[in-house]
Amino acid sequence: MNRSTARRIVALLAATLANAPAAAQTDPRWVVDPASLASPYGDDDQRGSANRLVPDTVQAALALVQTGETVSLAVPLSRDTPAYGWRRFDLIVSQNEGTAHSNNEDVVIASINTGTQIDGLAHMGVDGHFFNGRRGADIQAVSGLRELGIENVPPIVTRGVLLDIAALKGVDRVDIGFAISVADIQAAMARQGLASIKPGDVVLFHTGHRRLLDDGQRARFLSGQPGPGIAAARWLAAQGVVAVGGDSGSLEVMPFEHDGMLFPVHQILLAQHGVYLLENVATERLAARGWSEFLFIATPLPIVGASSSWINPVAIR
Repeated sequence: MNRSTARRIVALLAATLANAPAAAQTDPRWVVDPASLASPYGDDDQRGSANRLVPDTVQAALALVQTGETVSLAVPLSRDTPAYGWRRFDLIVSQNEGTAHSNNEDVVIASINTGTQIDGLAHMGVDGHFFNGRRGADIQAVSGLRELGIENVPPIVTRGVLLDIAALKGVDRVDIGFAISVADIQAAMARQGLASIKPGDVVLFHTGHRRLLDDGQRARFLSGQPGPGIAAARWLAAQGVVAVGGDSGSLEVMPFEHDGMLFPVHQILLAQHGVYLLENVATERLAARGWSEFLFIATPLPIVGASSSWINPVAIR
C-alpha cells in the first residue's frame, strides 16, 4: 500500500467517525447524541414541551368536559408503596408539646421517585448532558439543581389520551418486556376512535401491569414491565406531546430492547425532546370507564432544585 492510498483510507475513516453519532460509537448505553439536546425554544429554555401549553390548548381541553366526573390517577403513598432499590416512603406524624393531643404535623422521609410522579428534564440525561445542552457538572449540586429544576414546570392542563394496549391485545395484563410499537399506538387509536395525537397532549398507556400488585406479586411488578419502545418514543415526540405516562414504575419497556442500553426512552423523551414522563399512573381507573380522551390536570410541587415531583393527576370528563 502506497502513502497516497494510506492517506485516503485514514481520511475516509476519520470522516466516517466524524459523521457517526458520538454516543453510539463510544458507549452502548446512549441512544441519543449529546449534541442533539438543544431546545427549539432557545438557549434559556427550562420548560421544554411545557411551552406548548398555550391558552388555546387549555381552552380546547376544557371543551372535553361534559359531565364533570373527576378521576384521580394517583396511587396511595405509604410505606407499602412499591419502589426500586433503596427508594422508600416513610411518614412520621408528630404532636407539638403543650397541645394536649389536639395537633398533628407530618414529617416525610422519602424518595420523590416513589408513587405517582413526574420526571423533570434533569431526571435523566445522556453521557453527562441534559436537556438543552446543560452539562451535569454545571447544574448538579447535592443541595438542589442549579437549572432545570421541577419548579420551572407550569401546571399541566391539557387534553389527555388513554391508549388501552391491554384491551387492544385482548388481555388483562400485557407481558413484562413487551415493547409497544408505533403500529400498536396507531391500532389502539383506530380501535378507540382517536383521529390523532395533537401537539400539547398528554398520552397515557394502560397495560394492566398494576394487576400484579392486586395479586400480591410485588417483586414481579418491580422485575420489569411493558411499555413504549424506542420507535414509539420518537414517534410520540414527533407529535409534539407534552408528557407520556403509564401504569408502571419507569414507563418504558424493561428489560430494554437491546443489551447495554440505559433507559433509552427516558433519553429520547426527557433529554432530547423535553417531554415529561409520568410514572405509576392508575390508568386502570380510566380503562374501566372506557375513557379515551379527557381533560387532564397535573401540577408538580414547586420544589426548587428538584428533578422530579409527586403529582395527583386528575382526569375530568
